[in-house]
Amino acid sequence: MRPDPFPETGVPHPALDAVGRHRATLVTGAFLGLCLLAGGGTRQGLPIEALLQLTALALLPYALWRLTQRPLSRTALLALVWFALLATVVAAQLVPLPASWWTSLAGREELARELAQAGVAAGARPISLDPDATLRALFALLPPLTAGLLALGLRRHQQVRLLQGLLIVAIGSALLGLAQLASGPESPLRWHAITNTGGAVGVFANRNHLATLLVVGLPLAAAQMINAGARIVAGEQRPRRTAALAAGVLAGLLLLLGLAMVKSRAGVLLAGVAVAACAAMLWRREEDEDDRPRRGVKRWLALSGLAGLILAIQFGFWGLMQRFEVDPMDDLRWTISRNTLVAADHFGQLGVGAGGFIAAYQSTEPPEDRDNILINRAHNDWAEWRLEGGWPLLGVIALGLLLLAWRTVNAWRERGDHAAWQRAAAIGLWLILLHSLGDYPLRTTALSVAAAVLLVHTLRERPR
Repeated sequence: MRPDPFPETGVPHPALDAVGRHRATLVTGAFLGLCLLAGGGTRQGLPIEALLQLTALALLPYALWRLTQRPLSRTALLALVWFALLATVVAAQLVPLPASWWTSLAGREELARELAQAGVAAGARPISLDPDATLRALFALLPPLTAGLLALGLRRHQQVRLLQGLLIVAIGSALLGLAQLASGPESPLRWHAITNTGGAVGVFANRNHLATLLVVGLPLAAAQMINAGARIVAGEQRPRRTAALAAGVLAGLLLLLGLAMVKSRAGVLLAGVAVAACAAMLWRREEDEDDRPRRGVKRWLALSGLAGLILAIQFGFWGLMQRFEVDPMDDLRWTISRNTLVAADHFGQLGVGAGGFIAAYQSTEPPEDRDNILINRAHNDWAEWRLEGGWPLLGVIALGLLLLAWRTVNAWRERGDHAAWQRAAAIGLWLILLHSLGDYPLRTTALSVAAAVLLVHTLRERPR
């Protein structure tokens, strides 16, 4: 009898392992695509959001099983611990506290008096002022968690495919935004009921969130162009290399054109940061033999950047300048952010619970700032995180920033083709966090899942 070449040692058959990896890539890519295409809404409780969360819950066991098939790096373990801390902070806001404890919390004594006047009996209450909203916020963590775990179970080149898929969705969303503008405010291409009908929104309800996705796509397009261009200049004259380079150049042009059409002030400012970061990526690109690849890619990047700038000016500059004519300090979001921080001080160090912004803001909003519109977001996620989660949540976020800063520095020290993608992923995360100063991109399932995939790619460590 012939000996079994693959005895039961716990090592899978190579062919079966390849099939499993291919299946995992398809599952992860399909889930990422579903979240990006359907998760662009900005409200809690939408039926599609519940569907995405149920899908994430169904895929969670598979994602965990995939992780058992390979050892996790120390940075991946740290990221999982950080996410567990984040979920714990949110879940702790739902734990009922004795009435005496609850009334001792900042801002609750007045609420207790109002409840007593309304005939509501005193009893155990959680920190959260809106437990249902906090529970929904906890469920909203499921899609990014599942997407991150699925991506962690993939190999490096498979994770690059996910980033390329994210870039493709960004380009498709830019083209969809152009089609929405062409077909007018009542366009059936706008698939969110409450949306910016006068602008390009792509797969989102809010045009600023489309701008976030397009800006995140810029460093990904640069990574695609840098790697393909370096190989071509180094002597790899293959059709697929040329196609990959052309795809990167075209992606950059379309993303810049899309940003001009969106007419988002924050998007334009972040695009400037992204372009500077892409230039830093190009400068860091080094080859062992000589500098020819870097010089060659620099020409391609300069030409594509110039062409994109011309298109952006031609099609979107004047409309954008009209938006810049308004003094940014007169923008309502500055007033909302200020009032949010005042409310955060009023309700103390533990916050009002995830999703409790509306009730807390309305109870403390100055009468002179009240208008006929409902303020449902702070339009500054950092201020809203302070109000909803208090200092415990900000402490967890600070730990996450330290982890991201560490991985960003390591990404800049890496060498090889994968380094460009790691740097692009890190840049994309920082761009999302910067945009959170003036909006709430991570409140959407689409961008939270995209951020999880970007984070996973920064966690890759050099083999020892």
